[in-house]
Amino acid sequence: MTAITLDARYINVLESLGNAEDGLAEAVRRYATERIGARIAQLHREISQIQVVYGLPYEQFYARVTTDEEFVESLRSTHPLWERDFNTWEFLVDEQSAWLGRLEDISMN
Repeated sequence: MTAITLDARYINVLESLGNAEDGLAEAVRRYATERIGARIAQLHREISQIQVVYGLPYEQFYARVTTDEEFVESLRSTHPLWERDFNTWEFLVDEQSAWLGRLEDISMN
């Protein structure tokens, strides 16, 4: 557990409403949930932009570039920077997955 310093006004209000510790925990959970949701939404927008360029969801694109040499050859001519985009896309998908896991973790408590 980590200790934090809060303005006494907030503690006084929470104590007058009940258990200050429970109130703070709920406030932090809500704040974290809101911020994680915003980050997931941003990642979704960035992933969608790349998806539009290649016309496939990440999972299908990954399957094609790892199994279909003709598809890769086509990409080389139509999208010379596809490998850079793919690395960015993979990073974004992995980050989104990590944030979804964190959201699930705090939502279960």
